[in-house]
This record gives sequence, C-alpha cells and structure tokens, in this order.
Amino acid sequence: MKEDTKIEKRENREAAVAMIRADRLLSQQEMGWLFRPLAICPFPAKPFKGEGPEETPLLWSRKAGNVSVEIIGHPKYGVPYGQDILIVLYLAVEAQRQKSRKITVNFYRDFMRMFDMNPNDGRKYGLVKQSMTRIRNALFKWEVEQGEHREKGATYVYIEEWDLYFDPKSPTQRPLWDQYILLSERFWHEISTHKIPFNLEAVKHLKAKISHLNFYIWLSYRVWRAWQEKEKQGLPSGEAFVPFWGEYGLQGQMSSVIEKKFEFRREVRKWLDSVKELWPKCPVDINGDGLKIHVTGKDQLDIMPEDTDSPRIFPNVESLSKTALARTDICPKCGKPRTLQPGKINQQKNFRYPDWWSCSGKCSAESLDANCPDCDKPMEVVNKGRQDYHYQCLNCGRIEGGEAYWLKYSMFVQR
Repeated sequence: MKEDTKIEKRENREAAVAMIRADRLLSQQEMGWLFRPLAICPFPAKPFKGEGPEETPLLWSRKAGNVSVEIIGHPKYGVPYGQDILIVLYLAVEAQRQKSRKITVNFYRDFMRMFDMNPNDGRKYGLVKQSMTRIRNALFKWEVEQGEHREKGATYVYIEEWDLYFDPKSPTQRPLWDQYILLSERFWHEISTHKIPFNLEAVKHLKAKISHLNFYIWLSYRVWRAWQEKEKQGLPSGEAFVPFWGEYGLQGQMSSVIEKKFEFRREVRKWLDSVKELWPKCPVDINGDGLKIHVTGKDQLDIMPEDTDSPRIFPNVESLSKTALARTDICPKCGKPRTLQPGKINQQKNFRYPDWWSCSGKCSAESLDANCPDCDKPMEVVNKGRQDYHYQCLNCGRIEGGEAYWLKYSMFVQR
C-alpha cells in the first residue's frame, strides 16, 4: 500500500511538472507580481527567535550589498517566516485581479483554494490564520546605502486595514457583511509600478519546500532585472554574477543559516535543479563560487515581457459577469431554448473549461465554438477535455491556449 502511494505521488508530481511546462510554452500561466524587498531578501525559512526579554519585539535583519532589510515582529506572534510569504503573494495577485488597493475577499477560503489547500482542514485553517496574524502585526524596513551624506529607505506594512471572518468549525461559511483587506499605499504602489512577474503555478508546486520557493522568487527577480538592463542599454545579453558568499553573496540574500561552504553549494544545486525542472530555459548556471546569469532572448524568461501589460489572472467565480447570462439561442438538437453559461473554474487547479450551452430540453452540454482572433474562422480544439487543451486555426495557423482564450474573449469575464 505504501509503495502504491509513493508511485501515485510521483505520478501526480510528474503530471504537475508537465502541466507547468506546457502552460509556459502556450503562455497561459497564471501570474502575479513580486514585491521588490521580498524578492531581494525573503522571509526566514524557519521560525525566528529573538534575544532578550519576551516583551522585546523580535528583530530579524539581513544585508545584501548596499540593501538592508529588517523585520520587527510582534513579541506575541513573532517574525513572519516560511509559508507566510504565500500571504503576500496572494494579496498581490488578488489586488491585481480586482485592480484595487482595497480587495473584497472571503480570505481564508480563497487563499487556501489558490494554493491547493483543503479549506475544510481545520488544522491548516488555523495555521493560515497564524500566518496572517504575523504579517499584519510585523513592521518592515528597507534601507539603501547612498554614501556618507545621504540616507534612503522606507518603513512599511503590507496591510493597513482589514475586516475578516474566522470560524475553524465552519471554514467555508460566509458572514453577513463584506470582508475586505486594505493594502498599504507602499505595497500597492510597488506591485502596480514595478511589475516583476512570477509564475503562480510554479509557486504552488514549490510551496512545500520553502528554501526552493524563496530561491525561485529571487531568481525570477534577478533574471527579469538582467533582461530589463539588456533591453534598456541595447546589449546583446543581460549578465550578472552573484557570488555564494561575501557582502553581495547569495547566502545572505537567501537568509540561509548553512555555514559550511560545501553544504551550501550542494543546497544551491538542489534549488537550481528544482527551478529548471519547471523552467527549462532558465538562463542561470553555477559558475565556480557563484551563479552566472546570462539572458540573450526573451524566450528564456519564465513570463513573456508582453504578458505583464495584460496579466493572466483567473477570475473568481463570484466575479463573473451576469450580463452574458441573458444570451439565449435555439438548440439545434431539440429545438428548445438554450442558455450560454460560463466555463466552470477548478479553483484548486486553476483550470477553466470553455463557455458552454445549457439546453432546457436536457440535451448534453455543448462547448461554445472558439473563433480565431486574427481571421475570425472557427478554431479546432486540441487535447479536448484535458488541462493542456488549446485551439489551432486551420486557416491562418494561430495557436491559443484554452484557458488563455476564454480569459481574453469570454463574455463572462469582467474587464
């Protein structure tokens, strides 16, 4: 029985990796934007214990070159760590989805669904509440050295105001009032102005291995930054070298507590292998005592540059427009009225089916045809019924990812 379970887990994992790769090739990953200070220096991977009396706020700090990051944790709740980073990523995704600093949420249910957690798991539900509490009650500081006669930095929080409902005995129950979270001006400005994309599917796959996840987020930022420098200066490639140790070392930036050099080097290789499994063209390799970043083409990026202006963020079921529900037609099979319905969304797997016709005569459901955005000719569905389904135009050859198509052109998606 144990062997069967291992085989099943391995097969599920291999299927998830294949899906992430396929979505990348079809440019239909769900994505969000990183908060720069968090990308440069992530939360500690494990619980942090401060020094001094219990009433003293816990201070955690790291320095990477001329950038210093500090977190002052509440003495009762501690410094954010580990999977607490998922809270910040969720807030960034949801704010971009709603295009607002104030987001209306059913937080605990929606967060757990986004990251493939069971919202009916009371124990996990409680851990998410603890994570949220640490984030809400911590103070963050980012400082950049500018020389002897200039100081530059910022003190910020992620959440300015909130009204949330929590009941571990009925985790999916909704209250009678609208729950909301108001992001801080600093957080909202950063994710709206400095769009550093990340692949949400990769984050979900790596969430159980926090050091691997932190490395992926950091690498997404560094590769994107190298690409931007290449484009800005008109260079044939964007390059950077990050040493493992020293003032600008990866060890400090990753908040790693591994002291022995050979152990840290071995760990970095594991991190890089995990990332390249999901992102095969990642332009990063180990070079001596550091990492060499060498970006020559946009196909090496995990998210295509043009996608940052039109984010692929799957809508919540509650956010689907009701106006398209009025569209009716006559069923060609039985002659009775039929109504257009939005494609079902699997929130746990971020999988969206095509829009479909519901017949009042009880005929079987029929998917709405997809027309080519270029020539308006009917497109043929490939891999129908599978998560990696996509469309191909037999007239002009255009290919559209299935989910990407309906997120762009469905009448039910609010724009």
